Amino acid sequence: IWGEHPLRPGDELRVGTTRLVYRSDEPTGGGKSTQASEPPPELTRREREVLVVLCRSVLAGEAFTEPASIREIAAVLVVSEAAVKQHLVHLYDKFAIHGGGERRRVGLANEALRRGAVTMAGLRQAARDDKRAR
Repeated sequence: IWGEHPLRPGDELRVGTTRLVYRSDEPTGGGKSTQASEPPPELTRREREVLVVLCRSVLAGEAFTEPASIREIAAVLVVSEAAVKQHLVHLYDKFAIHGGGERRRVGLANEALRRGAVTMAGLRQAARDDKRAR
């Protein structure tokens, strides 16, 4: 799926080996439309890089993965932990992540993925680029 597309009865989605068929008793057209998620905010190049490193644990495919720590992000991007913290503060504001504690990084990672600021394809490409750089 590359973008928004209304489903019609009989449309099929395949997820791995699972086949999902959309069925509806409602007539097509004139029905309620699906509301798209809010688009991601404007991000700087470095903010996008921080988000990619933050979210890359999703590629492990394990349930309940934690996003990268501030120390891990700093090491990958070769910047100070203070710089990462500053970028995260800006990202929390841009994505309206309020509150405190370590769960804020989880909220930010989830929101970045939900709003399309970070995509699975982008995470895979970053992982391939990391391997080539080594």
